[in-house]
Amino acid sequence: MALPKKSIIFETLNAKRHRIDEDTQFSLFPDMCADTPTIHAEYWYYSDLHNLYGEHYYPIAPNMNAHTWQNLVMPIPQKSKRATPQLIQTDLPFYNGHVATIRHEYTLDRDTYKNAKDLQLSRYACWCMTRNNPAMIFSRTYFISPIMNPRMKFEDMKNLSYQFARVYLRDKLTHYEKIVAGILKKYNADFRQFNHAMTRAFFYNYGANDLKEIHHIQIKPNDPLANYMGAATLNARTIALAHAIDQFKRTHKQNIATFEQIVYNELINARVREIHDHNTRPEQDIFQTPVSQIQSELSRTERDFILKYNNEKIR
Repeated sequence: MALPKKSIIFETLNAKRHRIDEDTQFSLFPDMCADTPTIHAEYWYYSDLHNLYGEHYYPIAPNMNAHTWQNLVMPIPQKSKRATPQLIQTDLPFYNGHVATIRHEYTLDRDTYKNAKDLQLSRYACWCMTRNNPAMIFSRTYFISPIMNPRMKFEDMKNLSYQFARVYLRDKLTHYEKIVAGILKKYNADFRQFNHAMTRAFFYNYGANDLKEIHHIQIKPNDPLANYMGAATLNARTIALAHAIDQFKRTHKQNIATFEQIVYNELINARVREIHDHNTRPEQDIFQTPVSQIQSELSRTERDFILKYNNEKIR
């Protein structure tokens, strides 16, 4: 199941966002002092997030270091028009105060439930449930965006999430590169020579240094071009190597010439798919900013986010 388009996620999260201070009805408490402090926090309903992402993506229970835990399970709605759906029954560990159970009327998977239990999830809780799912990098960026710019526009957020996606995609590519290196070592093949040939195949006869010069990237020893690739290109390379490794394992004629030809063919196919799917050539999807710098920016932003929003509770 694919995630909805980024524009739909952005519009839905904005539309479904609630604030605790807006929900407070002071008229119900006429004796309350005017200067009584109120909670100022945003939250989203689990039911809305479930309808947006689907059970395959949401929620993801994080591994968090907390002093105080509470295990919460999404209750199964009552009075279903059809058989009660099998929702995810996952313990969701959060700091106390970031999740609240309420009863209200809502629609879930096209069924309407009345006086049914639902969860209110703070911005911090929502971020926790996206942080360990690479496919949800745009949503992860959405929830931490107030730290960078409270009024961030969709295009800015999309571009930023594209950069953040490079972090985990670079790690994923590294995993398959190590497997390739192991195969090459088995056949006493030179990894540098192999990598140079495959780079020229994928980048339309450009070598790594050629592309660095074109994009004004300083050429340094032991600094792979992959550190500067965009998310689309990193993903294309990763898929190509994964397919090549799997195909080589299943072939009967296993030798270095066969492996090189399989990788070559997969990289050419990956190049064609990237151009078709993203309307950009791999040699254009190169950035001056290395992945390590993006990683530092993401880590710093999320540290600041935790410091602020860990304390912005909904109860």
